Amino acid sequence: MKVKVKICGIKTLEAAQTAINAGADFLGFNFVPSSKRYIKPKLAEKIISQIKNNVKIVGVFQNIKTDYINKIVKLLDLDYVQLHEKKIIRSTKNISIYRLIDRKIQGSGQIPDLEEAQKLAKQNNIFFAGGLTPDNVEQIIKKIRPYSVDVAGGIETNGVQDNKKIRDFIYKVKEIKI
Repeated sequence: MKVKVKICGIKTLEAAQTAINAGADFLGFNFVPSSKRYIKPKLAEKIISQIKNNVKIVGVFQNIKTDYINKIVKLLDLDYVQLHEKKIIRSTKNISIYRLIDRKIQGSGQIPDLEEAQKLAKQNNIFFAGGLTPDNVEQIIKKIRPYSVDVAGGIETNGVQDNKKIRDFIYKVKEIKI
């Protein structure tokens, strides 16, 4: 099985194209206003219009009304919505569920509980996020066997997406066989 890769926190066309050219399966656009990776929908629209047919697009939301989410989904023609919610939103139709395993405090660089993630990965298609870097992703994939890995901070330098780290991360994941 080949593990899929989601590069999250896309804010520039250059980062998006680097990720696509390296083989990313998903690109994440963060619509959480309090996040340092937040992108305005109009800027996301400009980027997505140039890359849409080459990769699956994920919108990341947290504690936002369903009407707003639906508006962004329609505006950007999102393929997936990633919800960081305390409760499940019931007014969403045709929802496909993947579990995201992440740590409680996002952006801390800490790695989530690997034992718990391993158990969940045996029962569900999971996206594993949290503390991933090009240096540790192989070990984590071999232990957990996730459907996909999801990285943001691990491919940044001084808070900015680093094209070399993006490529290194994706190439590393794509060569792993589990």
